[in-house]
Amino acid sequence: MSSQLVLDLPRRFAYDEADFFVTARNDRAFGLVCQWPDWHAPAAVIWGPPQSGKTYLAHIWQARANAAFADPAALEGHVWAARQPLILEDVDASALPETALFHHLNLAREHGSFILLTARTPPGSWRIALPDLRSRIRSYPTAEIQPPDEEHLAALLLKHFSDRGIEIAPDVIAYLVQRIERSMAAADAVASLLDKAALAERRRITRAFAAKVLKTVGGGSDEGDDEPDDNF
Repeated sequence: MSSQLVLDLPRRFAYDEADFFVTARNDRAFGLVCQWPDWHAPAAVIWGPPQSGKTYLAHIWQARANAAFADPAALEGHVWAARQPLILEDVDASALPETALFHHLNLAREHGSFILLTARTPPGSWRIALPDLRSRIRSYPTAEIQPPDEEHLAALLLKHFSDRGIEIAPDVIAYLVQRIERSMAAADAVASLLDKAALAERRRITRAFAAKVLKTVGGGSDEGDDEPDDNF
């Protein structure tokens, strides 16, 4: 089997709540977003690996709460009146301005506002020097998002092809699931890639055609991928 293909293709991603797939891997995180504004704290944490859907959920919460995104690394110069809920992404990716974050969390509590934090690791593993900040963050509700499994990735691929008006055979989906990165972005990117290639060459997207296209961008091929392709 060839190694998994990581696609790096620019595409504007839509974050519609109706299109968010809820499964066992993300149902707690989605539930946490939906429980707002009935959180028992002024902040909550969603964590999981890169490309697992944290940003998607942050945008869903942004729409629900009329929230604003802010750069965690720039909190020291961030002026916030705490009237509008705030989203801080990847707070564990670099050194946090701990005093500024503690100040923002205090403002949220005092003004009845909210902050959604996303991270790649659970709050208990964050290196936080301020004891009060560390205990405060660990008291907030948290939810993990796990990486997409094969079933979830297959559903994502079907959705992205369907959105483009493409009927796709199960064997093509099974082939792609084994060869792309297990992420929401990769599913969207490979559907876009194959759609454009099929239109350009006026071909149906078969397993053989998918193998040929992925090979051109480094996905490789395996035995049986050279079967004849059909035209439209």
